[in-house]
Parts: sequence; C-alpha cells; structure tokens
Amino acid sequence: MQVKFTRLFAGAAVALGLAFAAPSTASAQMGFLVEANYGADTEFGAGAGVTFGLGSLTTNSGIRGEATFDYYVPGGGSDFGGFSADWNYWEINGNALMDIKSVPGLYVGAGVNYANTSWDFEGCGVFCELAEDSASDIGLNILGGWNFSGSKGPFAQAKFVIGGGEQLVVTGGIRF
Repeated sequence: MQVKFTRLFAGAAVALGLAFAAPSTASAQMGFLVEANYGADTEFGAGAGVTFGLGSLTTNSGIRGEATFDYYVPGGGSDFGGFSADWNYWEINGNALMDIKSVPGLYVGAGVNYANTSWDFEGCGVFCELAEDSASDIGLNILGGWNFSGSKGPFAQAKFVIGGGEQLVVTGGIRF
C-alpha cells in the first residue's frame, strides 16, 4: 500500500510541476479543469488538471499547455472462488493544445502520457506476494476536442494513446 501511495503522490507532484513550468508571462493565462473519462480498456475515471498559456505561442498561434492527473476505476475488481483481484490504473498527461482558428471552439493536440497499472490478489495466502505487481509506461497522446463556450466552460474531447495506456479515451469536463 505504501508503494501505491508513493507513486500516486509522485505523479501528482509531476503534474503540478508541469503546471508551474510555464513562462511567468503566461501566469495570467492559468486555469484549472475537472473531467470525467471513459477509456476503452480502463472504463470510468475522473481527473483534474491545470491549463496554462505558453507566452507568445498562446497569443500568436493559439497554442496552450495542459497537464492532467486521471484515476480510473477499471471494473472494480474480480472474484475467483476464494480469491479477489484488485486492479488500479492512473495516468498523468502533459499536452500541447492548438485552437483551430477557422472553427471557433475546435482544438487539436499532442502530448505525453505516463500510465501506471497495479494489481493484487487477496485470499491466496503466502502466494499473494507473488501475485502483486505494478507496471508503468510512457506513451504519446493524439487528441481533439471542442470547447463549448470559449476557453473556459464545458468541453468534450477524444484522445488516442499510442504506447503507455494505449487506448481510446472520451472525456467531458469543465475548464475554469
């Protein structure tokens, strides 16, 4: 349990670090978001993140940064006779998003995905130690979405992760 908490805390620290790595001139362009996700493999999740301007890239080209942390509840575990299995999945995403100026509200983006999966079995005696493990991987995000009322307010997004969490994720949320 201690290892899971340490990794979770480290992931949140990285996401916050990415948020504060934005140029100081863009600090007035910083915002927050909350989101709900559905992943093709990991099912339902929820997350939060930060959005931040990238100085002249934001002003001139409509490119901004976004860092999110998402925790998924994949199926809630399984029972196998006297055994039970718990599967945990979370990810950190850092993306650059670019507004499509010809279509207000539309954006595309790309970024990096850090995914962590862990599982453990209960009710199996001394063999449980052999059945606990975790894995992490880094992948690339390709995404597109729609801001319904400008850069603040509700949004919907589709993201495909290549490597890392390798799945299609549909997200809805609010930026504020």
